[in-house]
Amino acid sequence: MALLDVEDLSVTYHLRDAAVRAVDGVSFSVEPGEVVAVVGESGSGKSTLALSLTRLLPSPPAELRARHVRFEETDLFAASEAQLRRLRGGRIAYVFQDPASSLNPVLTIGEQLRETIELHTGRRGRDADAVALDWLARVGIPPVQRRLGAYPHEFAGGMQQRVMIAMAMASQPALLIADEPTSALDVTVQVQILRLLRELKRQFGLSLLLISHDLLVVQRLAHRTVVLSRGAVVESGPTEQVLQRPAHPYTRSLLEARASMSWRAGEAGADG
Repeated sequence: MALLDVEDLSVTYHLRDAAVRAVDGVSFSVEPGEVVAVVGESGSGKSTLALSLTRLLPSPPAELRARHVRFEETDLFAASEAQLRRLRGGRIAYVFQDPASSLNPVLTIGEQLRETIELHTGRRGRDADAVALDWLARVGIPPVQRRLGAYPHEFAGGMQQRVMIAMAMASQPALLIADEPTSALDVTVQVQILRLLRELKRQFGLSLLLISHDLLVVQRLAHRTVVLSRGAVVESGPTEQVLQRPAHPYTRSLLEARASMSWRAGEAGADG
């Protein structure tokens, strides 16, 4: 049985002068322990899709419809707000693109970690601090007490993203939704974060829904890939098949754009 099963999901934004269909009849699934990537260019509907799964989009202006969005035994689109609050950040956790905007600048790292831990595990006080330090160590941040008293601006971008991953993983979710988790980071740090996600998946049997425009990231992590164009699925299948033998012209255009960018980067490096 799939951990997450999405059937005929659509999202329409009702704006002042128009209705815009951002996600159009999308269906896919994520199996336990599987990494599924959703790829497409900017504006293809990837992030709207990710946020809609747990009904995080404000309604209005967003109108969400689906035959079902089933996670474990719960249809998320039929669930109560109380059920969704327990699932968000608990069984389903998110890591977003820009950790600097996701972390609260006026709260310490420890306060933000403790809030998540207390809410979803019931651990409090020193017990919560011990869990926080353990997760900082697991994501590669030295687990010294003073780290809990530091503020987000005292961490570099890669370390901020590690903190976000620690916060997401502290409740030991079944599904991690990672929306462009490396795009705000430099190349060296991107590789480190990808290795971290791969190791956490291995250790905890984590399922991962990876939202990305970067086909190299997708190639390194994903078992299956869903290609989104203008809110609709144009191709899906095993990642190797989709990336090496693309069936749809849009997928081929994404691959050609990636190849062109890699060639230009190599040319710039050679000239430099």
